[in-house]
Amino acid sequence: MARYISAKEFRQRFADIVEDLKRAGEIVVLKRSKPLFKILPFEEIPSDLLDRVSSTPDSSQPDLQEISRIVHEVRGVQ
Repeated sequence: MARYISAKEFRQRFADIVEDLKRAGEIVVLKRSKPLFKILPFEEIPSDLLDRVSSTPDSSQPDLQEISRIVHEVRGVQ
């Protein structure tokens, strides 16, 4: 279950937040009673996240062969 703390308490107790994070699992920092940001332990991120991202093609970005072709075209190399 998430633990809620104020931004002021977060600034004052930053060093102790790590231990609280281990116990609570996540901490939501509030400013004027509204959520500002959430802190999650790094271990909760799936270990294969980078593998999944790198294997997902991004159609908006050219592949390496296309980049090479463009560079050669700009340089006038055949």
